[in-house]
Order: sequence, then structure tokens, then C-alpha cells
Amino acid sequence: MIPEHVVIDDKSGLMTPNTGRYRKRLSELRGLFQDAQVLEAEIRTKGDPVVYEVIEYKKGGSDLFFGTTAILPGKVNGEYYMTRGHFHKRRDMGEVYYTRNGAGILLLESPDGETSVIEMRPGTCAFIAPNWAHRSINIGAESLVFVWVCSVDAGHDYGQIVRTGMRKIVVEREGKVAVLDNPGVVP
Repeated sequence: MIPEHVVIDDKSGLMTPNTGRYRKRLSELRGLFQDAQVLEAEIRTKGDPVVYEVIEYKKGGSDLFFGTTAILPGKVNGEYYMTRGHFHKRRDMGEVYYTRNGAGILLLESPDGETSVIEMRPGTCAFIAPNWAHRSINIGAESLVFVWVCSVDAGHDYGQIVRTGMRKIVVEREGKVAVLDNPGVVP
């Protein structure tokens, strides 16, 4: 293995070279937003828009895995566009997020229900502690772009968040960002 580098566009999150990428459309986030009826209407009327894109770089034989996530601006009945959110399969492994563009919130939750909110602005570098679920939410008018780094062994566990949701939601209320208790989650 030899040292290498990538070039990352801060505004779009495009990374060259990369070893993979995927996009998540609004229809793939069913069950995450509070208002299912408005979600379905938006999928129909907006043509199932892309909500976020992940571009990755994984080098065989390395213990590190990194990439970018770009979350587009948007809302479903006031609830901001977000990533699915996940724990790591290896709960003993953390992650780092380094915000490059836009404005967002990193929503974190421990298995016992403790929550934490970190503001994501260009230059913010957030440490996600092991055994904390995490979800990123775009609260701005442009793409929220961040670089992430974790162990190749960390893995992703989306199941618990899909089944139970997270304890907090991020919405716009009276023109301002509000972090509220999720009415669909019983503590």
C-alpha cells in the first residue's frame, strides 16, 4: 500500500478519485419523517428528489475508511432533510465528521436515551463517541457537506433507528430551527 490523496469539492462533496457512491431519495426515507401523507405527496409532486449523496474512499488493506456526505436543502412539512441515522455495528468504534459547507445539526443518541446536539458549520470537527447513534440534518438553504472518517470495521446498523426512531426531531417553527421531542418515540 502506498500513500494517496483525494480532492474534495467543498460545495458539492464530490471527491476524486473515489471507490463508490450512492444516493438516497425521498422515497427511501419512508418511516423517518413525521408526516407520512405529506411525504408521499412530495414524492409524487417533486419526482422523488435526491435527499443526500455519500461518496466514499476505501483502500484495500487500510484500517481507515472515509468519504463525504452532501445533504440537499429541503423539508417535509417543516421537518428538515436528514440522513437515515445509524449506530455502528461495532459499537466500540467512533467516527469523525468535519463540516465543509452549509449549516446543519448532528443529532446524537446513546442507547440509554441520552441525546446531544452539535451544530455543523464550515470548520466544525465533531467526534462521535462509540455507541452513539448519529444523524445529520441540513437546516440551511444550501447543501450541507461534511467529510467523515471511521474504521473499516465499524459497519452500519440502521435497523434500530428504523424500528424506533430517534428521540429528537429537527423542524422549522415560526421561521426558526427547533429541536423537539419525537412524538413517535416513547421514552
